[in-house]
Amino acid sequence: MLTYGLGLVVLVVWGLIIYRVVDAAGGDDGPLPSATVKISKGPYNDFALAADTTKLLLNYRDPFGLVKQKDTAAPVKRLHFKSVAALASKPAFNWGFIQYSGYMYNPSSKKMVALISINGKSEMITEGATKDNIKLIKNMRDSIKISYNGMTKFISRRP
Repeated sequence: MLTYGLGLVVLVVWGLIIYRVVDAAGGDDGPLPSATVKISKGPYNDFALAADTTKLLLNYRDPFGLVKQKDTAAPVKRLHFKSVAALASKPAFNWGFIQYSGYMYNPSSKKMVALISINGKSEMITEGATKDNIKLIKNMRDSIKISYNGMTKFISRRP
């Protein structure tokens, strides 16, 4: 009994759909009810716009370089040297043997303990402590400041 009732509902729904499609395809194209209302259009008033009150500050340099800037500096005398080999410079130091892995918080002493790797060997150091001639000066959460042979450097945590 339920099947017959549902079949009847399906037939009614499809009948409404087919009726609307046929009515839209074959209906007359009479005038629309809104076409009887006349709307008069007036000319667009361009002069009703508010005047622009913005002032430009033209104190920046020429972006295209068309106008050369005046050089107001006094001319500098250049000294010519025959050789530059006399300059003594320190060789660059490789800090790659020290890596900062992270930190742990010690609740009993209320200090942060840095976890660093020195030549592949893991060490735990607190601020002010020295291990293998490396002194931990400052332990921040994302980096550490260390001293090695009189040189200092910040080392950030590796990803």
